[in-house]
Amino acid sequence: MIKLFRNIRENLLNEGKTSKYFKYAIGEILLVVIGILIALQINNWNEARKDENRMHTNINSISEDIKSDAFQIEKAVAILKKQMDAGRNIIPVMESKNKVLADSLKFILDFNSFTTTPIISETNNTWDFLNSSGNLSEFPDSRLLKMLQDYYRDLKAITVDFTNSANPVRLELRKLKYELFTNTEHRKFFPTSTPKAPNKEVYNAIFEDKRILPLCRFIASTSTYFEAKAKSLENKNKNILDYLDKNYGYSEHQ
Repeated sequence: MIKLFRNIRENLLNEGKTSKYFKYAIGEILLVVIGILIALQINNWNEARKDENRMHTNINSISEDIKSDAFQIEKAVAILKKQMDAGRNIIPVMESKNKVLADSLKFILDFNSFTTTPIISETNNTWDFLNSSGNLSEFPDSRLLKMLQDYYRDLKAITVDFTNSANPVRLELRKLKYELFTNTEHRKFFPTSTPKAPNKEVYNAIFEDKRILPLCRFIASTSTYFEAKAKSLENKNKNILDYLDKNYGYSEHQ
């Protein structure tokens, strides 16, 4: 192609057609410029398509992260709800003068549930990457972006608060439990699929140790507080997954 253009220019010069030569040269320059512009536009289209594909890949990855969150949040809500119910059962008994047990097995199982530590953690590798890389400024869906920002802000807050304030007390009660009960008595109700009520000494140890009641009150209170927070987070999680399923075709959470 270049050789053809060169031959045309040489022929025009040899024939003394200077004006035609300049017109042709200008046309050739314009042709080259147009070709460059077309190439740049094609490159821009390709880059835009790559960016869009990358962002959709990231959104899909965020969807998987949030599905993973959904499982642990649901589990945490169930544990906290169980601890709320346990508190309503055992706290009045522990605060009463006579300590009358209507159901000794239920009491010890509810007490034991206070030592369970729900796990609420962040699965946000993709979200952190988008934040640190600055790619959120090019996020294609403003509504989804706002939903994600609200969700991850609340997830971080509940994760930090629960880890720092709620779980340490549950772990402290768990430690006391092993201090107060013999292994033989403890194994009657945990861990086992066929629990039995332990001996009277176990109940006396719970009622007489002055450390137990304040810890149980705190656990009952935090279970109520964090259960509401976790349910709110669960709703935001579900709304995001529903939105992704509707607008991007990603499979709804299991």
